[in-house]
Amino acid sequence: MVAVIVGLENYRKPKSGDALPTVAYAHADAQAVSDALHQIFKDMPESDVDVEVMTDSDASLAAIKDHLAWTIRNLSAGDLFIFYYAGHGFHGAGGNRLSTYDTNRLNIADTTLSMRDALLEPLAQSACEQALVFVDACAEHFRDVVQSRDVIANLDAHEVDEFLDSGWYLGTFLSCSPGEKSYPSNSLGHGIWTHFLLEALEGRAPDALTRDRWLTGEGLQNYLRQEVPRYITHEMTIRATQTPQAILSASNSFRIHYVPPSAAVPADAALAGIRLKNNSEYLEGTETGAIRSLDGFSRGYHKVPDRLSDSADGWCNRLLADTVAEELQTLYQNARDVLHLKRKDIRKEVDTLDAPAFRYIVETGQNPEDPSEYYITRRLELRQGWAAHREALDELFSDEFQRLVVEFDSMDDSFDALVDRLEEIADASGGDVDDDDRHQRVTYSREGARFTFDLEKRRLEIAFGRKSALELVDAAQQFQLGVGRSSPMLAAPSRRSRSADDGA
Repeated sequence: MVAVIVGLENYRKPKSGDALPTVAYAHADAQAVSDALHQIFKDMPESDVDVEVMTDSDASLAAIKDHLAWTIRNLSAGDLFIFYYAGHGFHGAGGNRLSTYDTNRLNIADTTLSMRDALLEPLAQSACEQALVFVDACAEHFRDVVQSRDVIANLDAHEVDEFLDSGWYLGTFLSCSPGEKSYPSNSLGHGIWTHFLLEALEGRAPDALTRDRWLTGEGLQNYLRQEVPRYITHEMTIRATQTPQAILSASNSFRIHYVPPSAAVPADAALAGIRLKNNSEYLEGTETGAIRSLDGFSRGYHKVPDRLSDSADGWCNRLLADTVAEELQTLYQNARDVLHLKRKDIRKEVDTLDAPAFRYIVETGQNPEDPSEYYITRRLELRQGWAAHREALDELFSDEFQRLVVEFDSMDDSFDALVDRLEEIADASGGDVDDDDRHQRVTYSREGARFTFDLEKRRLEIAFGRKSALELVDAAQQFQLGVGRSSPMLAAPSRRSRSADDGA
């Protein structure tokens, strides 16, 4: 395998005038493609894998032309040749052309690379029988700044057709269609088209593969044409389209490479790949009931609210104040007894009880889902070393909690990407996925366990049916989650999640 990879992010500033516009993430794209090729062909002898990366000042017109000429001239029939380019490109009177480090906007014809002359014709005349060309470029930013009538449109797919021959294959993949731009994504840190190209090349795109797990030219073509526009529609705020093109050999069925099945992931570790930056964890239970049933509600004098309001919420708090105070006082005394605490070891406030092994919070108000009801939410945070007091804690807290909650500041995946991940987990490990994009909530359920990701509220709710407080924690700790911060209530973060969080 022989590859030439060009990533032009910055251009030389001429003596007069400005340099061509910067191309966001071209360096990252080029390096990622290089890494992907080394990974794909890692089982080949090192001497049979030749990958040359050329960026910025190393990618002058003369340097690229000379290197392509020498490389293609020395290809053999058994070699696979790959050319990848990220930068500015266009189609003009002279055919498809790619910019180079020293491209001059005042002399476009003589300072850009002709794909026909430097790449396609030499390949057609060489001994090489297998070639792939990937070009992530468009003319829009280029055309706006150059002074030349030669710049007509984006790269033209028809130019490649004449070089296709049934005796060999040439697959050429272009990032966009004429009249469109090729967009980068800050969240991906790559050009969008190159990101999905990498997903397919590195085996993370099952939809691009055949049933026997081959990535073919046609499979890659269809995958890019589906995923790039989908990403722009769902994840970008721009009002535009980007439709990738591909020109394939006549058979439309050549194989690029085989993607072996991933090693089976244990069901309890399947969620570890969903990475989130957690900030707090606690058990939570919610009680609701009719406001008219509360002590202090006077029938005939008080009116049951029929809508949500701050005044009704405050009234519920006042009606429940004595109940909460009595509950905290009872828990305060019981905790002192079973944990053998002195008064100075435990602090009781209006709605909170703090002890060395736990923190307990009670919140009350009007039920947001039914204005005629109140709610009481109880939260229990277990602190470092709580396991040493397990028997006492088991006595203090029984089954008033329904879920374990993980609050997070951020998550790597968007809502759509999260749903896709959970559906892949369900396919591989069993279970069901239910999603509601109106509220950005998605639930993965399997064998009595429920994991509900709420991206709107930035919390993960974990439930296992009726279990005591500590049994709920024990059950949650059987699952490896992609958290970035250690917690006494969860399994330790995996090495991958921890290092990713440290580097953020």
